[in-house]
Amino acid sequence: MDDPIVWLDRPDAGGRRIGGKAASLARLAGAGFPVPPGFAVAAEAYEAFAAAHDLPALTAPLAELPARAPLAAFREALAPVAGRLAGAAIDGETRAAIARACAALEARTGPQATFAVRSSGLNEDGAASSFAGLYESYLNLRGADAIAAATLDCYRCLWNERAVHYRAFRGIDHAGEAMAVAVMQVVRARASGVAFTRNPMTGADDEVLINASWGLGEAIVSGYVTPDSFTVGPGGELRKRAIAGKRERVVPGERGTERAPVPPELVAAPSLDDGQAREVAATARAVERLYGAPVDIEFALDDAGAFFLLQARPITA
Repeated sequence: MDDPIVWLDRPDAGGRRIGGKAASLARLAGAGFPVPPGFAVAAEAYEAFAAAHDLPALTAPLAELPARAPLAAFREALAPVAGRLAGAAIDGETRAAIARACAALEARTGPQATFAVRSSGLNEDGAASSFAGLYESYLNLRGADAIAAATLDCYRCLWNERAVHYRAFRGIDHAGEAMAVAVMQVVRARASGVAFTRNPMTGADDEVLINASWGLGEAIVSGYVTPDSFTVGPGGELRKRAIAGKRERVVPGERGTERAPVPPELVAAPSLDDGQAREVAATARAVERLYGAPVDIEFALDDAGAFFLLQARPITA
């Protein structure tokens, strides 16, 4: 197997099989957007893992299930796969490659940095299928051992019943799917959120809808808070602004992340000022021009107010 590590800021990153999420990050970094530093573990590492654990044979019966079979049928068919994956391990060659890449990344980011490990399936984050919420991300990790363990967990989530059910519904061949993994520095986010260049509430494509809150974006994605909402028009004008009472946030913890109370003075305060909302909207529009289609983005602002782009994908048809 060739070296499976692909640096996201390398010009040739997009030529490797690194999955939808990592390929998007590489594309954004190549276009000059502020993407945190990181690397991908390419799909050939997963394929070596799958072959070593006989996953193609164990998962072949899934192709016989009708697309609209009940979830219980997929659960039953996946039982042998789950059993095999429970005791699985990543091969020494891949672990060594991850360790070398982690050391190089830590040399770039400094000893206090922590990292996120994010699934990047080959069919993930496309215009026809997003897999939003079906694959996993692991935040605030330190050290090569933790990153290798999270990589293994990403491999396992390729075969969780909800993801398999979704692939069947979308007509995606299970045998042709593979999992790459993106590893990137965690932004110590004061505020974070998502933005859509087509308003999902109204369908309007002349405005950007932004949802934002304090801390890491997991608070919004997991529904822990009602986020602030900002609607920005094509000229940068703030059309609507709804500030929610945000009593919880997600912050880096001793192990991974944890929920924490929002300081009283920030509960009713806007998580973005008007200038930051305009910056988010302008960035979202610039990404839309790069992709040539409406997009949604994930973003974070650190304590110094620096803006980072964490993900972008076409809005799923």
